[in-house]
Amino acid sequence: MEKSNFDVVIIGAGITGSGIAYELSKLQLSIAILDKAPFPFQGASKANSGIIHAGYDDPDGSMRAKMVVRGNQFYSRWADELGFDFKRIGSIVVAFTDEEVETLKEEMERGQRRGIEGLEIVEGKALFDLEPNLNKSAIAGLYAPSAGVVCPMEVVNFLFRASVANGVTPFLSCEVKGFRKEAEKITHVETTCGEISGRIIINAAGVFGDKISSLAGIDRYRIIPRKGEYILLEPHPDYDVNHVIFPVPTRVSKGVLVIKTVTGDVLIGPTARNLEDSERENTLTTPDGLQEVLEKAKKLVPSLSTALTVKTFAGIRAQPSTNDFIIEDYDEPSNFINVIGIRSPGLTSAPAIAEYVVEMVRGKLDGVEPKKDFFVPQLKKPDPVEMMKKRADGWGVFLTPHLDSPPLAMLEMAWNWGIKGELYNYTCFTDNGLGVDLSATFQNELTRWLLKKGLTVEEINYRFPGSWQFVKGKCGGKK
Repeated sequence: MEKSNFDVVIIGAGITGSGIAYELSKLQLSIAILDKAPFPFQGASKANSGIIHAGYDDPDGSMRAKMVVRGNQFYSRWADELGFDFKRIGSIVVAFTDEEVETLKEEMERGQRRGIEGLEIVEGKALFDLEPNLNKSAIAGLYAPSAGVVCPMEVVNFLFRASVANGVTPFLSCEVKGFRKEAEKITHVETTCGEISGRIIINAAGVFGDKISSLAGIDRYRIIPRKGEYILLEPHPDYDVNHVIFPVPTRVSKGVLVIKTVTGDVLIGPTARNLEDSERENTLTTPDGLQEVLEKAKKLVPSLSTALTVKTFAGIRAQPSTNDFIIEDYDEPSNFINVIGIRSPGLTSAPAIAEYVVEMVRGKLDGVEPKKDFFVPQLKKPDPVEMMKKRADGWGVFLTPHLDSPPLAMLEMAWNWGIKGELYNYTCFTDNGLGVDLSATFQNELTRWLLKKGLTVEEINYRFPGSWQFVKGKCGGKK
């Protein structure tokens, strides 16, 4: 291990941890960010709806409500600074009964009290002008123009890379095992890659946040793993949508949605099924779950079809026992900050959470000044179509020319970013995380390309260590 002494140690490199790292990297601090995965955004940040919520839904007085409105406003700044794709396409909550219309009115009034602009209830022709494929039984919709969509994997990637460029030290494939304490403070984080000391320890460990908190001596909270299953579809005129479409929410979740993604595809889901404590990494899809997604989504857009399914996937959300974000510090250990239970709208709230935590850190460390040499690296990916029109080097060359695969030049960019041996992450980089190109043919050609790059067969995985693409003595091949 190289440097192991830091001002701030952040546990977790998802949207919350990477967002905090990015904002802290603007200050004169030494910072480490840890994650047990080999690459950032491998948890809930990789498998969610990608929605930037308007902010009218969460209960008054909650930390969620406080963070979501500020986070929505903040996203334009993050997008401008970092260059990731962010589209304010708007959202519509759809009502089918008079009782549900009353709920829309309540949500609109709540949003207006919070200063959310442009909220309106649309009915009749105006509703179907916005969404021609919407169920004709719908009688009204709450339209919120400030809602938007991003690729969450891209956002985390850009935050993480910009943080590292500004001096944050990453420790990946590095799992926290415990803490060493003296008096009322944590002095060292005990990990699988050695001991790391920090003046401030920030727990942003997602679905394992309560486990890390318990190791620190704060064991009053429980994170319930909540699985959400999705189906990603190629767009088609019969069922295409223009916005994020919600049903009227329940106490459990915001429901199964129909979403126009940032790349123009159609995403439907998620389910909301609580799992056992031992299933915190169970991201397997199920026939029942996917059937539920389709049936509920078709109540919004009846013409939906899975004939053009790109992929199915599932993510685990960190549902806190408090049903609210847990962002707090303690008398003992006095240098420990919990940022856990970041359920929906966690993606939207990430910039505001980062801003809030930065102020907590500054309150604990005297004399912290802004970094004079902070910079944002130019990370925005070129438009492949424009690059091909210009006949730029490598932009007209494809590993699988007969398929919808990314240009070789974009794969080279992913390699240079440090993705190296994880096949799935190449499609997350090149296709904004949607994985359209994960056909067997493309994987085979990508594997050959990585071997030519100098990787060994042991270094090439599908997604995580152990998901090897070569098995000795099987499939007629040799290792």
